[in-house]
Amino acid sequence: MANWYAIRARGTGAEVAIYDEIGAYGVSAKGFLAELGALPEGTPVDLRLNSPGGSVFDAVAIHNAIKRHEGTVTVWIDGIAASAASYIAMAGDEIVMPENAFLMIHDPASLVMGTAEDMRAMAERSTR
Repeated sequence: MANWYAIRARGTGAEVAIYDEIGAYGVSAKGFLAELGALPEGTPVDLRLNSPGGSVFDAVAIHNAIKRHEGTVTVWIDGIAASAASYIAMAGDEIVMPENAFLMIHDPASLVMGTAEDMRAMAERSTR
């Protein structure tokens, strides 16, 4: 099975690259957490991001796993960290972003299906 991220050991730490969507069709939290957890405790990590975003639920789990990691985490935004990927970026101890890279943070978005009453209730929640 192909992974759309990579974790490589280096002499002084590890490099983690997330270059795909976040979630089931790209980088899943389950797979990412298993591999991050295999690193020795306290390993410094360089997290390289180039992702359009994806599942906020997977991003929250990845973010929390990175925050729990005992070693220093430096996030490098190589191209784009948009939407859910921007949340992962915020888990770093340091964030490095070249002038030509992009970070996109937006208000939460949601979908609703149901009756007119359900839709009005969602619209009301979205304006707070």
